Amino acid sequence: MKKIIGLTKFLFSNFYIGTSFLFFLWIAFFDGNDLVSLVGNQLKLKETEAEIQFFKTKIDLVIAEQNSLKGSSQAMERFAREKFLMKKDDEDIFLINEDSHNSMFDWIKNN
Repeated sequence: MKKIIGLTKFLFSNFYIGTSFLFFLWIAFFDGNDLVSLVGNQLKLKETEAEIQFFKTKIDLVIAEQNSLKGSSQAMERFAREKFLMKKDDEDIFLINEDSHNSMFDWIKNN
């Protein structure tokens, strides 16, 4: 307690030191552009820049795929068959779910 009292006496013994200390406190914690908000905004800015870079690479991939599809009708047909499951009238489509890891061999092991 005596240390705190001694510190306040030192800070406010000189008008300029005390005023500078209060100004620093005001700027650091109470102002609209305080240091805590500044650090938070810097983190958000870095995250947003990373997202911008991610989406720019995605856009480049889509544009490259679009340009490859414009080149030939066979590529466009392959794309339609793979992405939208389009088929010809005399064809059957079999979907294989690769997400499930339960195979027939797992079922035999468990039973």
